[in-house]
Amino acid sequence: MSLNIAATVILYNPKEADLINIESYLSKVKRLYVYDNSSKKTESKFILENEKIIYFWNGENHGISIRLNQACKKAIFDGFEYLLTMDQDSSFFEKNLDSYFTAITNFLEKDKVAIYGLEYAFNDINDKTLDYIEVDHLITSASIMNLKIFNEIGGFDENLFIDGVDIDYCFAALSKGYKNIKFGKISFNHSLGISIEKRSPFSLFLFKKKLSLHSSIRIYYMQRNMLYIKNKYQSILPATIKKFKRNQTHQINKNIKYSNEFFTVLNYYFKAKSDYKNKKMGKIID
Repeated sequence: MSLNIAATVILYNPKEADLINIESYLSKVKRLYVYDNSSKKTESKFILENEKIIYFWNGENHGISIRLNQACKKAIFDGFEYLLTMDQDSSFFEKNLDSYFTAITNFLEKDKVAIYGLEYAFNDINDKTLDYIEVDHLITSASIMNLKIFNEIGGFDENLFIDGVDIDYCFAALSKGYKNIKFGKISFNHSLGISIEKRSPFSLFLFKKKLSLHSSIRIYYMQRNMLYIKNKYQSILPATIKKFKRNQTHQINKNIKYSNEFFTVLNYYFKAKSDYKNKKMGKIID
């Protein structure tokens, strides 16, 4: 049995290397839906002239949730049962993707699984790593969605625009009694960003810490969407939300402490709280 699977990738000002990443999985899927959030159309013969690829662009940035909903609905309409969702900076080794598809094909409780995902920190795989585990959530990149239950789960929440979109969908799946499965011994290539060493005024600049920092706009979405997701699922998934809030708060506080634009980040942090309180969701409006 082979998977009846399509794939989607959301582009945003892609580099040549991002387009090359597509080649690592294109031959393994029956169709690829490319949604381009760039203001300028991607002029690539590889994208525009490949028979497997359907390209969508209208010059606007629609974020992540809207595009993922469009991809899922299009794949369902075209008769696919599964959808591989990829970030533009992610890729596969061929044998790993083959192993991934085989693992899903052989999984005994496929009807109970909303999303499958993989390990993206290769160094975390060792002899004690389990073949698979149930997890609270999975990242968008390299996830494979069970489209047969997409409508039952309710799709991706378009209030979120970016950040937390994948988490929210996974929590929605849990709330409906479905599982999110991570295959622990299979990895893919995923960019984690550039780590830098920084000192914080909160430690009187005495200690350096290695970390990845986000933009002030990203902190806005992280904070606002954390409050939204917390309120949405707290009564249904209290333990899961407690862990989620703790992790998100840690990430946000770390970025505030070490940012080169401390006051800008702080301003967006408080704007996020205000916008959430006033029910201003979707794309940020300055």
